[in-house]
Amino acid sequence: MGNIFDNLKQIGQLRQQAAQFEKILRSKTVEVSSPKGEIKMRVNGKMELINVEISSDVLRPENKSYIEKLFKNTFFSAKKEIERIISSEMKSQIGL
Repeated sequence: MGNIFDNLKQIGQLRQQAAQFEKILRSKTVEVSSPKGEIKMRVNGKMELINVEISSDVLRPENKSYIEKLFKNTFFSAKKEIERIISSEMKSQIGL
């Protein structure tokens, strides 16, 4: 019977650690820009887009596909940076 309570205690501890890790991820942010700086964005460790800035120089209807491509590539760069941060954070939390 004690084993069940030990397992429940461990589950509670894991939930607490997961909540703490989520809080850490929310606090981590990266700021990335497209190569020429037309798009700037800030993303947190939970991959939530916090802020986006698009240069008024490129905001023209004829640039629509260009802006979409820039946005996608800039977000991909942010994603890669966040993944690096998450990996580093996990290693420090787990002790690898």
